[in-house]
This record gives sequence, structure tokens and C-alpha cells, in this order.
Amino acid sequence: MAGTFGSCCEELKDAMSGEEFEPLITLGDDGVLYMSVGLVELDEEEPGMVDHPVFFCPFCGKGLQTPEEVKEKTGDDDEEDDA
Repeated sequence: MAGTFGSCCEELKDAMSGEEFEPLITLGDDGVLYMSVGLVELDEEEPGMVDHPVFFCPFCGKGLQTPEEVKEKTGDDDEEDDA
């Protein structure tokens, strides 16, 4: 599923831009597209974000990345996460 994240529809491109707010859909340093799905308390003053890989565009439904591609990029080979 090659391509640039955010090129499938204007809505995803806008959501990733973060011009007016902290984006909840971001491209990680590992090249994986993530969506923030929750908060977790840390020892710091601000809570940490819980991110999960995005496999399909939440706006148009286009396939963006596969679980296999995410595993390759992150080096995760945990069989329990297969869904």
C-alpha cells in the first residue's frame, strides 16, 4: 500500500496538518501512521498519549498500511497482537 499518508482524501490531510490544533493522527518517527486513542498518566505533569497504528483512513476507508507493514517498520514480531 504505497503512497503518501494523507493523499487519499482532503479530510485526512487536514487532520494530519495540525495547523489549528495538536493532530491526533500523526506519522511516527518509524514511518507508521498512528492515531491517538487515549491518555495514560505518567510521572510527569502532563498525561501521555496512547497511540495505535491506523490501517484504514477513518474518513474515506482507503487502506493505508497493513499489519505486516507496521510490524516490519516497528520490528514487532509479537504473535499475540495478530488480529
